[in-house]
Amino acid sequence: MSKRTQLLLKENNRLEEELSADSREILSDIVVYIRSANISPYYQEIVRRDIWQMILDGEARGVSASEIIGEDYKAFCDQVIDALPKPDKKEKLLTNLRDALLSLIVLLVIRFCFQIIHFLLFSEEWPYFQVTAGDVVSAVLILLAAFSVFTAISRNAFNNSSAFNKGLFAMIFVAMILCTCANLFLTAPLFQIHALAVAAGILIFSAAYKLLDDRLD
Repeated sequence: MSKRTQLLLKENNRLEEELSADSREILSDIVVYIRSANISPYYQEIVRRDIWQMILDGEARGVSASEIIGEDYKAFCDQVIDALPKPDKKEKLLTNLRDALLSLIVLLVIRFCFQIIHFLLFSEEWPYFQVTAGDVVSAVLILLAAFSVFTAISRNAFNNSSAFNKGLFAMIFVAMILCTCANLFLTAPLFQIHALAVAAGILIFSAAYKLLDDRLD
């Protein structure tokens, strides 16, 4: 994220401590909800600051957060979000690319570390990594599951029902089963890649992520 967004994020994190415990919990749910909203991170932090100010002013008058915002937090957030400018198609595309790069980097680092441990224990095929069809399929499934879980949690930030929690658990469980099956049954090797090439790829993707993240709000 841009420097102005980073500064606003840090300031909001600090200011949030000035609220009561109940108000912080409500604001935390609101922040979780707006994280998947179709507005830039900068405007997310603007909304967070504005709501923080409303709640803080209310506490000074002895008024609770629910009395200021209303009982329907979701409707209140949707109304605020609708009034803010939306990112254009280019910005949305670059944002999705940045988030996908971050997820890919995490997957590559995890795989790289596991492969190094495997080499140290068994000393097989060093310094080449073998990539199977199952590896590719499970990686795609993990990325899709991660985005789906994040979106589900964010959009249901005010939903504490057991049905939602069970549905979320089922989603994660099914994703884990599918990834396990892919790795067990899709063992056909696709290609081999040198460990240094994997490390270089992680560095290149990290640089691309940092470049995008610094340019996007």
